[in-house]
Amino acid sequence: MKRLVYLLGGLILAACGGGGDTGTPVANVSPIEWDRSPATIVFRADVEGGSSQDDFLARNEIPPCTVYGDNRVVWTNELGPFETQVLWDKVTDDQIRQFVTDLQINKQFYNYSAKANLEPPSSTSPVVETLTLFVNGKNYKTDAFGGWDIDYYRRVMDSCKQISTAPVLFEPTAAWVSVVAVEYDPNAPILPWDSPASQLNLAELAASGERKWITDRNVPVLWNMLRTSPPRTQFVEGENQYHIALEVPGVTRSAPPAPSG
Repeated sequence: MKRLVYLLGGLILAACGGGGDTGTPVANVSPIEWDRSPATIVFRADVEGGSSQDDFLARNEIPPCTVYGDNRVVWTNELGPFETQVLWDKVTDDQIRQFVTDLQINKQFYNYSAKANLEPPSSTSPVVETLTLFVNGKNYKTDAFGGWDIDYYRRVMDSCKQISTAPVLFEPTAAWVSVVAVEYDPNAPILPWDSPASQLNLAELAASGERKWITDRNVPVLWNMLRTSPPRTQFVEGENQYHIALEVPGVTRSAPPAPSG
């Protein structure tokens, strides 16, 4: 019996770090670190895929929740049909580490894989929910075909949105604007565009095929119009119709970086 008591006592001491330990637990995992560049995506909950004909309009899209390397969290809040609120906050290292720890341990993030690319080929790629995490130099991705529970994506996305405790409404002051001419669609909403008044000529921008960096009043005007309108809304200038994309670096999904200088 004494031998059993001694063995149990030894196991308890070992679990606490040994008899000479001062009470500080021994770390079993690597500290959570990440690339601090504002362009780095530390975590992202997104929805990918769909018809290639939407590539231009996809420039306007904002992933449901993203954590960037400079500790910014940017996420969307759907207030109603065609009414999307964009929120953001700059959070602490500890808040991000708590989120990642919960993701790794409680939500078993690394137990799921990405299998969307194993689906049978089709003319239209499937629309699929995805989660990516880039910490400690390793980038890991999983998707809805990787074995999630039915509400796993929603729970992870909600956790991302709850990293912040003091969200602020995002309002851009600069952005890339691009325009493409389209055929008239009687089923699409119409918004008039006054080029002389706005000093932004849609026909010229569409003909150039290039993005234009803008910092004037057109930024909040277009931002508000695009956030509160159906995706295929047509902007009418003269007798022609156009789609407009407004891309904000570090907010919209694939925006180029801001011009240097």
